[in-house]
Amino acid sequence: MSETVLYDACGKCPSCRKVVHGNHEDIQIVEPSSVGNFIRMKDIDDVIYALRFRARSNERRFVIIREADRMHDQSANRFLKTLEEPPANVTFFLLTARITSMLETIISRCQVVRMHRATADEIEQLLISRDVEPQKAKLYALLADGCPGRAINMEGSGMFERRNLVLERIMQLNSESDAFIASDMINANKGGSLAATRDNHYIDLGLMAILLRDITLLAEKSDARLLYNADVAGRLQTRAAGVNPDRLRRLTLETLEARRQIERFITPELVISRLMIELAKNS
Repeated sequence: MSETVLYDACGKCPSCRKVVHGNHEDIQIVEPSSVGNFIRMKDIDDVIYALRFRARSNERRFVIIREADRMHDQSANRFLKTLEEPPANVTFFLLTARITSMLETIISRCQVVRMHRATADEIEQLLISRDVEPQKAKLYALLADGCPGRAINMEGSGMFERRNLVLERIMQLNSESDAFIASDMINANKGGSLAATRDNHYIDLGLMAILLRDITLLAEKSDARLLYNADVAGRLQTRAAGVNPDRLRRLTLETLEARRQIERFITPELVISRLMIELAKNS
């Protein structure tokens, strides 16, 4: 019986560095366009054209299609021909959180691998084993939404500084500043693509929900040891003063709902503006 050996990337060789910087010559990444939030026919045609040539590394080539469910039927049918007769030495990865939205003809030609979410405790322990500071490990694990890789990538990303910026927005929010803060958040989170913009909002809304959760605990006069953000407890206590805990719980749930709406492709500008108005009403 042969033994399966798992390899991890070294992160140091030229190939690894190219992957990290997104310029590996034999890895193509396709994602929804910022215009219309769909994978365009042109993007699929570019992939098909590029696959006519040999891998520059003389090894395997990889095509990663993010949010593969965002292909128009026309694009999906165009890509189907390539899936039916794939070029030699090419591996396709179709990533999606909404497999039921994809064409059955596409799914039937793929091997489905379901990735289950890890618990926050599991991710936290993984990070600590990688020498991440315990307080940071806890925050990253809470924000990772069950994805260990997302949590690992947060180390060295300035997440604590980002949390402080989100806290500053919460502290300044009122009925006169809601439009300004919404605009600031929208502009600050604009990425190179619509997917990157959504990811940025997703992280910030996660941070906001965790902070609101701690403010709620302080408003209830709960044990301070339960706080996720104990290092800024003083500022959180200022915000919690005189606010109804039930109202804070509702605002936390509304923030999490806004996060889900961002994930469902609802326009970020609309989601953020509505949320800031609701938060400001109760500030």
